[in-house]
Amino acid sequence: MAERKARSGSNVDPLLAYVADLELEVDRLRKQGQFVQQHVRTALKRIQDLGADKLGAKDNVRRLADIDETAKELGEMLRDLQEAPGYHPAHDQVIAIAVRPLAEQVFRWQQRLLGAGEVTLRLDLGSDYVDWFPARLRHILDNLISNSLKYRDPSKAELWVQLTLRILPEGYEFCVSDNGLGLPPPQQHMLELFYRTGPVRAAGVGVGLAVVKLLVEQSAGSLTMTSGEGKGSSLVVFLPRYGIDDFLT
Repeated sequence: MAERKARSGSNVDPLLAYVADLELEVDRLRKQGQFVQQHVRTALKRIQDLGADKLGAKDNVRRLADIDETAKELGEMLRDLQEAPGYHPAHDQVIAIAVRPLAEQVFRWQQRLLGAGEVTLRLDLGSDYVDWFPARLRHILDNLISNSLKYRDPSKAELWVQLTLRILPEGYEFCVSDNGLGLPPPQQHMLELFYRTGPVRAAGVGVGLAVVKLLVEQSAGSLTMTSGEGKGSSLVVFLPRYGIDDFLT
């Protein structure tokens, strides 16, 4: 079957969307790299101090248990760096994507980056797989989940972010909702920010979501948001179906 380009449902310049995609990837890798370096240094210093018993007199069994726990935490973080093939935007072609492990990996990383370990992830998935562009889907989920964690409400006893996936005849509907702070009306206009090149490096409040909206619309989808101050937010993304031979321009 001949390769078919992804349809565009808007007047968004495909080159601008591709640049935005790469900017998001650069920003993601930069933040990830900085976090990994800091976490590795901290973990190795703790193991060194435990080995030298600089954290106070401890019996050998307790020290070995602490060293083992620190090493396991480091190992879990490093395993989360492993990504399936095809997750780079320069090679973004439709493949079958396992939604649950992708969502869980994205959530764990955003938890680490934002120090939001107290927030739980809820998944309500109408399917285990979707056929879509892997790097672009990861960027979309990454920014939507990041937004929910960023605006979490520490005064609430239970904090959660929920990802819901509905399978529709014409495509996929993803909804990321939370019980966080919500956004006051002025910031709810963030989705209408002027699209420009270099959006992430010049990022201000909400620019990440504006870029996601650009990418979604360039993929012939849509992004809508409802939010109430103190009531949390809900962002709904509709993504049209594509065949496995389709690719992004």
